Amino acid sequence: MFGWINGLIFNVKERIRLAKEINPRNFRAMAREISELAEACSQVSSPESDLLSRVERIKGEMIQLTELTRQPEFKKLSVQRKMELRQSLIQSKEQILESMQAAPSPTKLIQ
Repeated sequence: MFGWINGLIFNVKERIRLAKEINPRNFRAMAREISELAEACSQVSSPESDLLSRVERIKGEMIQLTELTRQPEFKKLSVQRKMELRQSLIQSKEQILESMQAAPSPTKLIQ
């Protein structure tokens, strides 16, 4: 009896957690954060690097994603597709952070 109730409570908690993760506001916040990171990355990278064009493309995609989350069609996407999109955003954030860490120092002097 208690096992069944505990299972039911776990399922409800899992649904609530999942609903928070795929909330359109959460996607907009992630897109805004990635855009800010991309902007910072463009400031630390050299102007002739291909990283700069990649960063500009990422910023454009984040604007598109923000607009997409405001449309009713976004709510019609399956939970699986939203989770894949969320995972892709997390990977993009990690890649931008790695690119920023790999960027050469703007000066030769050790600070």
